[in-house]
Amino acid sequence: MTVDFGVFATTFGMVLLMEMGDKTQLLVMACASKYKARHVFAGITISIIVLNLLAVSLGTIIGGIKIIQDIVKAAASLLFIFFGLLSLRKEEEEATCSTGTSTGAIITVALAFFLAEIGDKTQLSTFSFSTLYPDSPASVFIGSTAALLIADCIGLATGAVALKYIPKRIMALISSFLFILFGLISEWSALRNNFGMDETKARIIVGITAIIALLAAAIILIFQKKHAKDSCHTTK
Repeated sequence: MTVDFGVFATTFGMVLLMEMGDKTQLLVMACASKYKARHVFAGITISIIVLNLLAVSLGTIIGGIKIIQDIVKAAASLLFIFFGLLSLRKEEEEATCSTGTSTGAIITVALAFFLAEIGDKTQLSTFSFSTLYPDSPASVFIGSTAALLIADCIGLATGAVALKYIPKRIMALISSFLFILFGLISEWSALRNNFGMDETKARIIVGITAIIALLAAAIILIFQKKHAKDSCHTTK
């Protein structure tokens, strides 16, 4: 099993950034207040491994089929841009953790984490990386698993204090920018390398995508600002 450091570093960095301040990290903080740290750690580790195995396996299989590989890589680049816009949304749902006996703590935490993370943007991100790098599934799996463990262990170790020093909204904005940027770079690579498009046409398409992404981001931020003002007026 060989590990591509570039693929590992890319997956690790993007997944780590996306998980910071995510609802599953808040879920870990909530569980840490009810269960022993070793039980919480064991529970989230089991869930993370299972979730990433599912994402990487499916992504590698799809990414390895030559007939649809080019289309999948182009779609994955747009999916990253979608992740970026999704990161701008404020997490409104409250993280909750079911109570249970001490003997069932690991299972309880694992199940709660699994249900919260399944289909979440971090798992979809791992799936997308595995389609982009079908020849390096181990690098994607290790990078994503390490990133999720580190991010959620921060929540386990420091609790809510971490978010006082790393404001959740700032992390969301940084995450959004980087994912949109990575999506545009991936789109450029797919158009040039997979579709053989000339540089001028590729620049036009990527430029149009960038403009649409920026407009969408602006609309989301304006809508949120208006919603916040309306909420304040309603409260008064």
